[in-house]
Amino acid sequence: MSDEAKRWNNTPKTAQMGSKLRKHDGHLALFEHFPIRRTWHNGEWWYSCVDVMGALSASPRPANYWSDFKRDLLKQEGIATHALGVCRIKLPNEAGALRETDCANAEILLRLIQSVRSPNAEPFKIWLARVGAMVMDVGEERPLRQQYRAQLDQSERDLHELVEFQGVVTVEEHAQLTDANYGSLYNVSCEMDMLRRRRTWPGMLPDTMGSLELAANFFQRELAADMIRNRNAQGVHAVTETARAAGKAVRGAIEQGGGTLPEDMPQYPPLPPGEWMPPGHPRRIQWDEPMEETEGSSVPIIEIKKPE
Repeated sequence: MSDEAKRWNNTPKTAQMGSKLRKHDGHLALFEHFPIRRTWHNGEWWYSCVDVMGALSASPRPANYWSDFKRDLLKQEGIATHALGVCRIKLPNEAGALRETDCANAEILLRLIQSVRSPNAEPFKIWLARVGAMVMDVGEERPLRQQYRAQLDQSERDLHELVEFQGVVTVEEHAQLTDANYGSLYNVSCEMDMLRRRRTWPGMLPDTMGSLELAANFFQRELAADMIRNRNAQGVHAVTETARAAGKAVRGAIEQGGGTLPEDMPQYPPLPPGEWMPPGHPRRIQWDEPMEETEGSSVPIIEIKKPE
């Protein structure tokens, strides 16, 4: 069985492990296609050493690789991993059971990586800097993120529906509106600038936003819709210029109040769609609902006679 097939078969176990992690102030981060368990401990992220070594070595037996690595590090360099600060923290395994696991923070991992010969070492350091900048959504932050994420999504859809009546029709024109929304609020030229900065995909920027950043985006969308209606903006140019004016107004209010600008606000572990999408959301898959049967939807049977 190929490695890709094995990863596909392990998807349910990985999802179960991620759910268990979230219940214990943890998060399942992905480096390329390798899941890496991490937990919020003493105010910072601690990562599973076994998972990290599995990602760096692509070994089918990462636990054995980590064990051999510790032995070789002690034998060849005279360094014990616990002396570097590696500690044992309980993390869920694939079955969801909590087990003590060797973990390291970002500083310790960077030291360990120096002793690993891997083509993934440099890409991993870049990845570590990005995901390490995220903070854990403790206390009321996560439910607030869920609530504001749903509100922003609804506001976004309402805005794009509104401008359909203002002459913004094509996919390209709607993309220009999205660029105007993000561009003005974040002082960039377009959405792609923020996607590059945060290394994510189109449509996924809000997934790592905190409640305050989500609220700023929500206010910008609502203000843009209100201004478009009041000005009766017609055509893609007038609509996008109005959206940019709304974003500048929100950004200006934040600056004037001495607040943190949206691009500098802390990032959080991504919110899974199942945590914020309402049941009737058009993009939510209704697994439990029976498929609709339409009258006359039976497959027609065409009889082809054999030529005589």
